[in-house]
Amino acid sequence: MEDYFLGVHQKEVERLHRQHLAWQPATRQLIQTANLPSCKNILDIGCGPGFTTFELATACPASQITALDKATLYQEYLNSKIAQNKTQNISTLQADLLDLPQQAGLYEGAFCRWVLAFLIADLPAVLSSIYQKLAPGGVFAAMEYLTLDSFTTSPPNTSFDAHTKAWNAFYLNHGGDARIGTYLPQLLTEAGFVIESNTCVGGMAPVQHRWWHWWKDAFHDFAPTFVEQGLLSQADFDGLAAYWKQQATMENSFIYTAVISQIVARKS
Repeated sequence: MEDYFLGVHQKEVERLHRQHLAWQPATRQLIQTANLPSCKNILDIGCGPGFTTFELATACPASQITALDKATLYQEYLNSKIAQNKTQNISTLQADLLDLPQQAGLYEGAFCRWVLAFLIADLPAVLSSIYQKLAPGGVFAAMEYLTLDSFTTSPPNTSFDAHTKAWNAFYLNHGGDARIGTYLPQLLTEAGFVIESNTCVGGMAPVQHRWWHWWKDAFHDFAPTFVEQGLLSQADFDGLAAYWKQQATMENSFIYTAVISQIVARKS
């Protein structure tokens, strides 16, 4: 499978932590909706530095969590946190999901958040692999973008809209797709899953809301790369940088976030 094209480095660990905090309530909601605490063992797919892994370990104290990722830095970071917290119900596995055929039927539950959108070229094989690794009746919970196109702001700003378009193009140029939630249910069904629930989260975020800070972080961390790659003009970069500062002083300003799909599917 392709590497995580947003980067594997310490700065991204820090951004992912802030992103996790921004979407932590929704993540916890999905864990409960899928009834993952009832599973004896859970595969956390593409766990990265392990922020979702610890959510699973806390919410599912009777479950054994296997944290799967092929990035050495992220596995080392997670192992250090496991040792630091003396966590007993997490084990790490550094591997590519598609290289683990021996794990057929091993897990009662599987979870991923913002992973499948990076694996579009391999997506049918990835979903088949997840299906294979689940025991009969096993549950899979996925949290993925439905669309970034819902991003908007008040007052309106053309540079904000240009930044959203740049994100969509960035995903597509690297073999990803931020609209994956629109067709993921169909692909899950084709892989043999039965969709049990499909809901959406996201919405309006006033100034200083956790989602407001999350998207501001995304601009500061990635927009310079978009300019370098010709996905965002320097004028739009400068305009949005000024706009974030201006917006922070405006009491009634808000953004509307991406729409996030939360899908629960079961192995038939």
